[in-house]
Amino acid sequence: MDEVKVHKKILLTLSGVAVIVLCYYAGGFLSKLVHGFISPSVMGMLVLFGLLKSGIVKREWVEIVAQFFLDNLMLFFIPVTAGVALVPFSSIQNDLIAIVVSVSVSSFLVLWVVGKIADKFESMRDGNE
Repeated sequence: MDEVKVHKKILLTLSGVAVIVLCYYAGGFLSKLVHGFISPSVMGMLVLFGLLKSGIVKREWVEIVAQFFLDNLMLFFIPVTAGVALVPFSSIQNDLIAIVVSVSVSSFLVLWVVGKIADKFESMRDGNE
């Protein structure tokens, strides 16, 4: 790999980090405007999505950093899993049914919506719609 490619990769990585961090902070600002109804991270993802769709941010600028996050996604779930595992059963015992139902329903809804969206994109890619 020659020096120019290395410098380009470094610049793309730094620009990707900068764009993602700025989108997160913009999401935090927007989240405060709606009084925390939507979390800053979700608002930041919506900001990033809007910037990507509008062409203001190019996919290449964030691709390296986004791929790094996707490749290491399991690491982000370890603190949540450890936190849930450390909760004493007696503190959630009274709400166990509500927790199980809400986790089951929300998981089903997420899978269903993602499946529908994937079907839609697949049919659009094949030219059926």
